[in-house]
This record gives sequence, structure tokens and C-alpha cells, in this order.
Amino acid sequence: MKANELQINTFLQAPNIQFVIPVYQRNYDWTNTECKELLNDIISVEKEDRGTHFIGSIVFVHEGTYSTTEVKELVIIDGQQRLTTINVLYVALYRFAKNNGNVQEAERLYNMFLTNQYVKNESSKLKLKQTDTNSFAFKSIMLGTHSESDPFSNVIENYNYFKSIINADNYDLIINGLKRLIFVEISLERDKDDPQRIFESLNSTGLDLSQSDLIRNYILMDLPTKSQNRIFETIWSPIEENAKDIIKQRSLVSDYIRDYLTLRNKKIPNKSKVYAEFKSLYANKNEAYHQELENIKSLSIHYKKFINPTTVTDAGIRKELEYINRLEINVAYPFLLQVFE
Repeated sequence: MKANELQINTFLQAPNIQFVIPVYQRNYDWTNTECKELLNDIISVEKEDRGTHFIGSIVFVHEGTYSTTEVKELVIIDGQQRLTTINVLYVALYRFAKNNGNVQEAERLYNMFLTNQYVKNESSKLKLKQTDTNSFAFKSIMLGTHSESDPFSNVIENYNYFKSIINADNYDLIINGLKRLIFVEISLERDKDDPQRIFESLNSTGLDLSQSDLIRNYILMDLPTKSQNRIFETIWSPIEENAKDIIKQRSLVSDYIRDYLTLRNKKIPNKSKVYAEFKSLYANKNEAYHQELENIKSLSIHYKKFINPTTVTDAGIRKELEYINRLEINVAYPFLLQVFE
């Protein structure tokens, strides 16, 4: 492990580098509130001539399973919220320069901070490589093709916020303020360091990660890239989809895993210890462990009915589940999982 203090601009403009957000990372969920705070810090550090502004650390794995012939891929395991937001801000600055006829400045931002200019492989062109809807959203703001009909994404929401704030009076302040941002880069080598252990250590210092975030990382982080994508798509993604409250649009995966562990161990784990319980139970990732993951996915189909009774076709069962759901008799869920199975 190597740690080094660095300017964020130096990090971003390194040639032939791609910052990869892996599938096991939680979603990009910074909102306008966090973006406003970051932008205020960027402007004030320049206005007040305070030298530099520290934005924390960015932890990545290099020389691992992510490698191509053209670019060096850095797998981000901590700091993706800040890194993504700063990239979104640079897109907004690029768009402002382009729309106001400053072609040379627009090209500088585009080629230095947002793309690998001379890379031939299209998938390696963007310096920030995201997953799923965030990837689609980021490409759309880069191309200027986003619209109100696009699926909701914080990437687009935050881009629109930055776009509404940037003007001729503050453009240079923001550009110069970004030059003053510093962070600590922590570089890990996959064969020498333990990314999962370091991730847990970072989480214990106060990062707001749910128990399900930690479990997802534990399941996926140490797998080869192809296996990561396969397990994410065939196991984890269905679990997340089934354990989602479709009315309130919130994830109940942590609650579901807690109920599953209660059923399996015949004791209820503390809400804050679900990850620790899961990890201790499946410390040995053997064939039985993979079968257990399949079982967790299978039972999540029943859990979907408990938290979303409207999806149940049988009127009698739907009515009873609505009663249980309305009275919040969640303690019955582990028992009901076995009954429905």
C-alpha cells in the first residue's frame, strides 16, 4: 500500500488512465446538497486565497484483474462519490466553455480531464468508467443528449445543478479553485494488499455504508472481473430488485439478509451486526457458500411479496399480507419465508 498527497487535477489529467467504478460499489447517491457544499469549498478556497483545500482520500487497486493494452485501469474502492462529482463538474465546465464559443478551453477540458485523447478502444476513451444507469447518464451529459425522459440519475441531476450555477463571473473562480483541491491517494496492489480489509477499516471510521453495501462488497470484491459481473447480474441484482419497497422506492436488502440469517441461525442478529454475522458464517467461500447465495436469491422472491403485497395475485393471500405489512409485524418474516418456501 502506498499513500501520497496529490492535487486532484494531477490525478485526473494523468494520460491513459481510466477510473473504474466496479459493480460491487454502492450507487452514486450524492445530491445537490453535497454538490453545493463542494462547489462552495472550491470557490471559497480561491476567493480567500487559502492555498489548498483537502477533500479526503481516494483508494484504488492497480495492476489487478482490470487491465487493458491501452490504458491503466484504477479500480476505485473508496472515494467514488467525490471523484464522480468532480468529473460531472468538469463536464458542466466543458459544456459552458463550448456553448460560449471558447473552443480552445473546451477542448483543453475535454482532452485533459474527461477523455483519453489518443486511445483507440472506445470503451477506454472516457476517463471515468461507471456501471449501469450511471454510465448511460454520464455518456449522455458528455454528448449533450440527456433529456427529461431519461431514467432518473443523480449524475444528470447534479450536472443540471452545476450547469445552473456556472456563469461568466464564477467560471474562472471554479477552474482555479479546482487546482487547489488536494487529496491522499492510497494505491493498493491486489496480490500484496487486502482491499476488503482496508475497505472495512475505512468504513469503521465513519463512512455511511449500509450492512447490505458491506455484504455486497464482501461477495464481489475479491472475484475476477468476469465472475464479479456474472454474480452481480445473476445473484445480487435480483436480490436487490426483490428486496425493494416499490412504493417508497427504498432498499430493504439489509433487513432481508437479517431475516434470512434469523431463519438460518434461529436467532436474530443485531441490525448493526448483520454484515459481521454474514461474514463469520460464510468465511469459507466454497461450493456450499455459492449454493447458499442461490438460496438467498430464491427466498428473496417470497420476501418481495411480504414488502409489496400488491404484487401477489392470490386475493386471499394478498389481503393477509397487507394486514401484516400495515401493522409492521416484521418479526414474522423469517417464519413466513419458510412457510412460503
